[in-house]
Amino acid sequence: MFATLRRISRSTSLVLLVLFLPALLFAATPTVERTGAVSAPGVTDDLKKAIEDKGYRVTLDDGWTAEFWFARALPSAGKESSGALYPWFANGEFVAVANFPKGASDYRGQALPPGLYTLRYQYLPQDANHLGVSPNPDFVLAIPAGADAIPGDNLPLKRLVALSAKSTGTAHPAVFAMAAAGTPSAVAKDDQGMIVLTVEVPTASDKAAKKLGIVIKGQAIQ
Repeated sequence: MFATLRRISRSTSLVLLVLFLPALLFAATPTVERTGAVSAPGVTDDLKKAIEDKGYRVTLDDGWTAEFWFARALPSAGKESSGALYPWFANGEFVAVANFPKGASDYRGQALPPGLYTLRYQYLPQDANHLGVSPNPDFVLAIPAGADAIPGDNLPLKRLVALSAKSTGTAHPAVFAMAAAGTPSAVAKDDQGMIVLTVEVPTASDKAAKKLGIVIKGQAIQ
C-alpha cells in the first residue's frame, strides 16, 4: 500500500510540475513593453513636450519595474570625446524621464526612493578621480523631476551634480552607466554582467533612429 501511495504522490508531483513550470518560466522572463504618455502627477508641460508620447515599461525577473520616456529628438552632432559611446550628446543634455515605482539602485549602489526623475547625459571626466570607474565614460545622472523642470537647459557639471545629489540624499549624484546598445526594446546582460536596456530614439537632424543602451541594474566594482 505504501508503495502505491508513493507512486501516486510522485505522479501528482510530476503533474503539478508540468502544469506550473511554464508559468514559472514566463514569470522569470524580463519584459519590455511600450506604454502611453507619462501620467505621473507633477510633471510640467515643458517635460511632457520634451518626451515621446510612448514610453517603455521594463519588468525584470525579480519583479523590479521602471518606466522610461525618451526625448522626442536627441542631438546628432558629433564632438571630440575620447572613447565616448555616444559622442553626439552634449554634457548636461536632457535624455529622458524615468519612473521608478519601487525605487532603484544606481551604478554606485546608492538607493533612489520611488518617484519620477529626469536623466541627463554626462561624459565622465577623465581625471585621477574617475579613471577605471567604468569601461565607458558615458553616464546619465538622475534628478528628481520636481527639481528639473526645464529640459531645454543644458546643465553645467557643478549644477548637474548638485541637483542629482538630491536623488540620493548624499553628497554624490545618482549615476547610471551607459553601455553598448543591443537589440532595441529589450534588456540583456552585457559582458560585464550588467543588465542593459536598449531603445531607439529619433535625432533632431533627420529623425533617423539611434540606439542607446543604459545600465538599469548592475554596480561598479568598488
